[in-house]
Order: sequence, then C-alpha cells, then structure tokens
Amino acid sequence: MTERGLASWSDGQTARERVRAIATTLTQPRSVDWVRDEAQVSSWQTAKDELEMLAEFGQVQIVDGDDGSPRYAPNYQQRYFTELTELINDHTREELREEIATLQAQIDDWKTAFDVEVRDELEATLTDDALSSDEIRERNRILRRWEHTEDNKRLLRHALELYDDARELYTGQGDSANASNPLSQ
Repeated sequence: MTERGLASWSDGQTARERVRAIATTLTQPRSVDWVRDEAQVSSWQTAKDELEMLAEFGQVQIVDGDDGSPRYAPNYQQRYFTELTELINDHTREELREEIATLQAQIDDWKTAFDVEVRDELEATLTDDALSSDEIRERNRILRRWEHTEDNKRLLRHALELYDDARELYTGQGDSANASNPLSQ
C-alpha cells in the first residue's frame, strides 16, 4: 500500500483517534509499538496512554506477551455484547427470526450437498483418499463458512432471547416491536 493510501484512512484524525481506530479492530494481542506503527503515531507514550485508557474502559484487555511485556488484545466479550445491542437496536424480532431461517437454509443446503447431518461429519470426510486437493480445499472453505454461520445463528438466538428485556431497559421504551429507539446513545 502506498503512503498516500495509508494516509487517507487517517486524514483529519488526531494521534489518539488513530490509536483507538487500530486498537478497537485488533484480532490478536499486539504491543504498544505495533499499534503505534499501525496508527502512524510518533509518540510511544501517546499510544501507551490511549491503550491503557481503552483497557480501563473495557474496549481492549491487557494480556502478557510471550516475552512478559504487556500486549493489548480484543475484548471479545465487549464486542459480543455490542453486536447483540446493535442487533436489538437495528432490527425487529421478525427480522431476527427471518435471518435465523436464512442461515438455517444455508446449513441445510450444505447438509444436502455433502450428504451429512452435522458439520463434524463433513470434517471427517477431509481424509477421504478419493478427494482431490481442490475438493478438500472447497470442503475446508465450507467448514469455515458453516462454523461462522452457526456462530451467527447463536448470536441471533441470544438477541431474540434478550430482545424484550433489553427493550424494556431502555427508558421510555416499552414496545418491543419498535426497534427504532436505540438502547445506547
């Protein structure tokens, strides 16, 4: 990527805003130096201070790196609850139910296509000597998608289970059928 391309994502952002942008999208534990470099911030202390503030507010978590130095990692629990809140805020119960049906239809298609009942059965076919390397790669791709689809179904199920309670917690919001009023500001 060119310098011009890198600069475009950060135009108009302060150093702290760039650190936040990088830190809140982490997919694995990273050092202050790594975040500082990615955020194009010259001050190590600015990056460290911002990461510590994000950790204090639960946006990231501090874990020990292999060398004993602190690393900043995604807070998956926070992300999960944020996704739940967004689903509840942005969708009606009916829309969530319909999405579950769509995801299940995709799983049913894979079950039919590979003549299996569960994902583990498809995984067990990977060692079949009759399969070509391309067929194995395709099955691996489907297995990753299937797992992701099951994760999404579980998230949607949790959103439905919490839907009414979450909507009632919003002050002045008693109508669970109306998803236009957000839970968080």
